[in-house]
Amino acid sequence: MDNIKLSVRELVEFVYKSGDINVKNLSPDRALEGMKAHKLLQSNMGENYSKEYYLKNEFTLGDILFIVEGRADGVITEESQTTIDEIKSTYTDLEHIDENYNAAHSAQAKCYAYMYSVETGKEELTVQLRYFNLDSGKTKVFAKKYSALELKCFFYELLEMYLDWAQTIIRLKKEREQSIEELDFPFSGYRQGQRNFSVAVFRTIKEGKKLFVQAPTGVGKTVSCLFPAIKSMNTKQNSKIFYLTAKSSTKSIAFNTIKMMVNKGLKLRTTIITAKEKVCFMEETKCDPEFCPYAKGYFDRLNAPLKKALKEECLYSREYIEQTAREHQLCPFELSLDLSYMSDAVICDYNYYFDPRVALQRDDVFKNSNDILLIDEAHNLEDRTRSMYSPCLVKEEFYETCKIMKEIDKKIAKLLTNINKKFIEIKKSLNEETSELEDEPSELINGLRKFTAEAEKYINDRNNENIPEELVDLYFKSNFFIKISEIADSNFCYYADFNKKETIIKLFLINPSDILKEIEKNAWSCIFFSATLTPLKYFRYMLGGEEDDYILKIKSPFREENLKLLITSGISMKYAVRDANIKQSCSFINAAIKGKKGNYMVFFPSYSFMEKVVETYEDMFGIENIIVQTQGINEDEQSEIVEKFKTRTDVVLFTVVGGVFSEGIDLPLEKLIGAVIIGTGIPQISFERNLIKSFFDEKFHSGYDFAYKYPGFNKILQSAGRVIRTENDKGVVMLIDSRLCQSTYLKLFPDHWRHYKKTMSFDHAQEDINLFWKEENI
Repeated sequence: MDNIKLSVRELVEFVYKSGDINVKNLSPDRALEGMKAHKLLQSNMGENYSKEYYLKNEFTLGDILFIVEGRADGVITEESQTTIDEIKSTYTDLEHIDENYNAAHSAQAKCYAYMYSVETGKEELTVQLRYFNLDSGKTKVFAKKYSALELKCFFYELLEMYLDWAQTIIRLKKEREQSIEELDFPFSGYRQGQRNFSVAVFRTIKEGKKLFVQAPTGVGKTVSCLFPAIKSMNTKQNSKIFYLTAKSSTKSIAFNTIKMMVNKGLKLRTTIITAKEKVCFMEETKCDPEFCPYAKGYFDRLNAPLKKALKEECLYSREYIEQTAREHQLCPFELSLDLSYMSDAVICDYNYYFDPRVALQRDDVFKNSNDILLIDEAHNLEDRTRSMYSPCLVKEEFYETCKIMKEIDKKIAKLLTNINKKFIEIKKSLNEETSELEDEPSELINGLRKFTAEAEKYINDRNNENIPEELVDLYFKSNFFIKISEIADSNFCYYADFNKKETIIKLFLINPSDILKEIEKNAWSCIFFSATLTPLKYFRYMLGGEEDDYILKIKSPFREENLKLLITSGISMKYAVRDANIKQSCSFINAAIKGKKGNYMVFFPSYSFMEKVVETYEDMFGIENIIVQTQGINEDEQSEIVEKFKTRTDVVLFTVVGGVFSEGIDLPLEKLIGAVIIGTGIPQISFERNLIKSFFDEKFHSGYDFAYKYPGFNKILQSAGRVIRTENDKGVVMLIDSRLCQSTYLKLFPDHWRHYKKTMSFDHAQEDINLFWKEENI
């Protein structure tokens, strides 16, 4: 007999969900406030109250076994009666709520009541709905008695309405499983290292563990991960693949890889999630049903197009989602989330799984125990996690908002004035302009709590009308700071920065390892992969792995002789001396790009140093055909430059290490034949980097490596990886910095860099490069 496992919430929402999208109801703060309300009401119920009562029963209908589970908010057991308690938090005035206010609420409670009667044999039960207003703290209660027979009839009526959809889900699941069973590797054969990679991924997922893979460019990382992950879905029931990445270009590659397999018969429903700001149809991204017609009545219009998509299509690209959303007047972003919930694979940015401000909004989509996480370009996750969990407060924002609120709400203005004073007190207590705080700024945080409570009341009382944007923005920033302060441990620190025009207090995540480890516990298996996870054990630790999690280093599939790798051994690019070496740098750059006419990239350690080199280079050699990337380049400008590489053979781009052209750009064959990389790639020395250095000096005696050397060298690898993309590529990479000749750096070199050659002068470099290109033509 076929079976379907679902929650009471899923069953009820399928039948009853309707109405608008309301950003207030979707926000993480709304969810947390709701949880607090539940705990408050549950704690006041006495000994006869069993809270969070878990229920699970099996029911047969139409040759399908339904395994239904759920958790009632509470069960009240008294001599005369048993009551199933369901709590709902709301901002709606309780005077506007009656017993018919929301059919889904009473339906959920009645389902729990029936399941409890099946479990206990009770012939009669009371169903109680309690509405708790989050503003007033008041409660309104509705209670009604039902016989077990009445509850049974009601429950099976819901199942009858769900039956057709259940049959569709089973059919789709069987089709998917059959197609996965029949799926062959989508290419004629495996590249070198690709089979080992795929086997390791499959075994790791089967064991429910983590794998960290350093896979050089050209291995075919995307298909090497996706293919075995898809095959593993038949061994792990109810699993879902999340392909997580930091860049839009890699999302497209992953989607197209699945599309290629779908074209060969795979039935894998796959959704790509695009940022709300990019897909929103409105000029202003404001998820308010009074403002946005796509939010108004969203759930009333959702079911038909959602069912149609799942029955008739497999691939839900951005274009498909936007077209469907327009046809049915739906919010495209929320549609992508609803499709994700029903999909077998989801392709999205890291933040949908790891960022606390995003992931909490749809806990039905993310963080389930059978999730398979495929984390592409995983070297980016360390610093991305730091930024996600490092909230910052700016004194001047509180001061400016205070001036606005003085004329509107004196109570809020007074609270903002108090917060401003706390900033001043902290500033006076410090001897330096940028300093780590010895203790948590508890008085400041208490001030933030009072402000957010009052601001929330003010915002809700006005139903989001005529509210200063500055107040709303500050409310969310303060709330987030409070939330992170509640989980902050020894991996975090507070610091103050009064060095600039702004006065800043920041809660900084130094070590993201434990945070990531906690999030990854929710998933079944995690695969981290990149061309630049060097050294692997460092990344295994930083990205939440354990010592018994697997690491794998894949050998490059390309011939070493296709890459000419030169290191200038006589010129240092240390910050203190690099300006004195600008002319030499220019000569080496010229030697690299004059060896053969073609397209080149030159990567600089910073924009300011690049500007100095450009000025000298122009005097020495001219800058015809040289494109100098500007800081803050947008996507259209970036695409325009990439297009020049694809259509011309005389382009030289001056750019920066770690910038938009360092990764995610695929320019095979003659589209790019060389790269010059200046410096060691280390991040600019900063207060935060030094905090990381001090932390890991104390923990592992490796502070400089963790804070500077490893992150920098991986940027070098990324930049150099632009040159050799296919088996037929040939190119030159020149590293300009004598420090890279030191043994501590040479130990980090990947195997396919072991044939490097040191060069003392640009004349020798020119000879080596000319010989390399001459041999190519023989």
